[in-house]
Amino acid sequence: MSSSERPSTRSVSAATNSAGNVERAPLTPETKRRIVNSSSFPYKDYPTNKLIQETNRLKAKAIREAHLAAEKVQAQSTITSPKTRATTSQKRTYSQISSVRESDNVSSSAGPSAIQPARKFQRKDFIEFDFSKIRDTKGGFLSTEDDPHSTLSALNLQDKPKGMSLEEWSRHQLRIKLQKEKTGVYEPGISALKDATTGGQQKCYDCGSLEIDWKWLEVFKCRVCNKCKESVPEKYSLLTKTEAREDYLLTDPELRDTDLLPHLEKPNPHKSTWNNMMLYLRYQVEAHAVKKWDGLENLDKEFEKRGAEKKRRKDEKFRTKLRDLKKKTRVESWKKGGMGGVRHEHVWGVLVEGEEGMGTRTCEECGLEVEEMVF
Repeated sequence: MSSSERPSTRSVSAATNSAGNVERAPLTPETKRRIVNSSSFPYKDYPTNKLIQETNRLKAKAIREAHLAAEKVQAQSTITSPKTRATTSQKRTYSQISSVRESDNVSSSAGPSAIQPARKFQRKDFIEFDFSKIRDTKGGFLSTEDDPHSTLSALNLQDKPKGMSLEEWSRHQLRIKLQKEKTGVYEPGISALKDATTGGQQKCYDCGSLEIDWKWLEVFKCRVCNKCKESVPEKYSLLTKTEAREDYLLTDPELRDTDLLPHLEKPNPHKSTWNNMMLYLRYQVEAHAVKKWDGLENLDKEFEKRGAEKKRRKDEKFRTKLRDLKKKTRVESWKKGGMGGVRHEHVWGVLVEGEEGMGTRTCEECGLEVEEMVF
């Protein structure tokens, strides 16, 4: 072989054995030396043949572990549901069973059925019971009389038929309530609100709208729509019984007379157990007050007169209490002075005026201070 010719290498693709497999080229001395001198190879003292065998064994082990890991991942991804598991006839391996258990534990800990902290109760959700007044039912529940928030306490169970369930009776009671209040599906339509005298459609007093409030029409006999109620509060606002009595000087018999002054009853917003509120229409109350006192001027004069009389009675009551207090003070000072000894006569100084019409005088000899009302 001349020096100009390159040494030809053996073709790996062409070299095959009798079995048809591709023959590997033999290891060169340089390759063997690198395998032995490798820092990660633990068997440097072995002979060369044993080193090669151990290297191949470790490679095969690594390939097998990779195949097992891939099979495990594929088995976890193709796990069937519990219902499908019972119907399958193939026996699962231990690795599949352990993977299913781990996945179930993870899903149960993160699912909605896991133990969670209790939600924060709001003030409206808190119900306070007076256990000293509650009867023991011996059954672990509250009776309908002791629990006003129960749905059964709101139902009149005395008239319930025997063959009707509680749900059916509750729906029946709700239907009766809606019919009575004419709300929901029982609210009258526009075509139903017709004038009894003319037979035409009833319209709003101010704007002429057909959408009038049927409840105000039924209670107050007033044809007004919701828009006018909000836009004209000086005419269509509602007054309580106390405001009508104190501002317009009306009496309780007049306010209880529904023919004279119709009123709308609503639950008391301060406490549900108190009497219902009686609401009156402002222009109707003003019209009755003008008729009673013969004009708004006489109403204002009567209001001022009653205010002055009320102030006079309050001042008279204060003077009476002050006079009694002075008498008690004199008796106590007389007792402290020896009860009959030398009587001390006060020498009062100049009156020092204070706030709210009160003044103070001081005795120049004993230093006693008394309060006086300045008129």
